[in-house]
Amino acid sequence: MKFGIIVSRNRIDRASSDPYGGLFSYLNEMEDLGYDLGWCGHHRFAASTAFGGDQATEPSAPLPMLSALMARTRTMQFCTNIFLLPSRHPLEVAEEVNTINEMANNRLILGAGIGYKPDEFENCGWSFKTRAKRFEECLELLPLAMKGEAFSYHGQHFRIDDVTIQPPPLNGHVPPIWIGAVSEPAMKRAGRLGDGWLISFAEHLLELQGKVATYKAIAAEHGRPSTLALMRDVHIAPTRAELDPDFLANIVRVWRSYDDIGAKADRDELAEAAMFGGKQVTLEEFAPNRAVVGTPDDCIREMEQIRDVINPEWFFITPTGVPDPEQQARELRLFAKEVMPHFRDV
Repeated sequence: MKFGIIVSRNRIDRASSDPYGGLFSYLNEMEDLGYDLGWCGHHRFAASTAFGGDQATEPSAPLPMLSALMARTRTMQFCTNIFLLPSRHPLEVAEEVNTINEMANNRLILGAGIGYKPDEFENCGWSFKTRAKRFEECLELLPLAMKGEAFSYHGQHFRIDDVTIQPPPLNGHVPPIWIGAVSEPAMKRAGRLGDGWLISFAEHLLELQGKVATYKAIAAEHGRPSTLALMRDVHIAPTRAELDPDFLANIVRVWRSYDDIGAKADRDELAEAAMFGGKQVTLEEFAPNRAVVGTPDDCIREMEQIRDVINPEWFFITPTGVPDPEQQARELRLFAKEVMPHFRDV
């Protein structure tokens, strides 16, 4: 299993002479600790977002930002999670991805989704209502474009005649496209057209078992790779007494915020009741199969459950319940030291 950590704008100090210095230092430390990948979201035209609370932590232009971060790291990969692909022209995306991978020795993975906020599309002249079909066409033509060979594509939304993207891919490497999907149709689309599935942190692990089997079967039917990248809230402390009493409340707040702005995730019955039905639950009731919480030993047990049930190739740590950047860093240090070594591929 490989491990990914978030790249957030809350580590940028715009009042400093080196605004990105703190973010560079954070990534250098995470790379030294053994984390394999940094991932970031993508939102446009919003000063605040659900994931960031009162400030926008997701970049509006993730590809330029990640290119700078790759210049300050050595081996760490980076992934957009997720890039609003239907809000851009796919040929522009292909040019930018190939250029970044040329600079960074093929360390960029494109994670993409259809989005859920109309203004992020309409303000740029793209129809929000047709984004799903446009997204599918992007997924069909992007791998052709990123090959750096002459190609044509005639779809409902894009018509391309004898175009060759420059630069061609470094060493012939065409990066994978992982798809963020929270609904069943989106998951099936990921199986048909993608190279991996970015699985929402809101999914209950046991309910995922059947979905993963379906996804892998669809991917196999269409001759596609089926990489799994599971997102999960993590909260680790040396003892249970040191767990943050606000952790669950923070998760509830963020999940409600996502729902308010149109991101409707599949949730199990207890999570739905806790989020929106006013049901009072304890962290001990909520955490199993929904989050990785507790002492290092508790976290190892939950990670073993994740491995045994769906065995994802990637584990992406989300900061939903731990919004403070310094607390996040402390917990990531502990997780890297005490938990990650148990799940490294032999």
